Formats: sequence, C-alpha cells, structure tokens
Amino acid sequence: MARARLLLEQGDIGGARVVLERVAETGSAQASFALAETYDPLTLTNWGTYGTRGDANKARDLYAKAEAGGIKEAKARFEALR
Repeated sequence: MARARLLLEQGDIGGARVVLERVAETGSAQASFALAETYDPLTLTNWGTYGTRGDANKARDLYAKAEAGGIKEAKARFEALR
C-alpha cells in the first residue's frame, strides 16, 4: 500500500493500479477501495488527472468489494456513481 500511495502522489495512476491489483487480490478491502478510486471518474477529475481513463463500472465493483470488507466510505462512493 505504501508503494501504491507513493505512485499516486507522483501521478502514476497506471503504476499504482498494478500494485493495488496485486494487493486487492489478497482480499484487502483497503486496496480494493484505493483501486476503485483510480477507476472512479469523479475521483480522477478531483485529482486533476489527464490521460487516465475512468471506468465507472469497474469502480462500482471495487467499491462493493471494499464495502463488503468493512470500508464504510465505499457505499457513498458507489452511490455517487449511479
């Protein structure tokens, strides 16, 4: 997660996605939430990213996994993408 945070701070969304996917595969709800943010078109806009495509469907799926894992904020993010 620390590596993914560093990549996000550097603006390397693609690199962070690779790291977060690996961690999310282990069942980490926190990683699923962070990965969802990298696909969430609303979050990407707030971050001011350029050239990174969002995917609302993928973000919703990941937010659902994060919510199931106990991340309460994921529900609101999921709802915002409806």
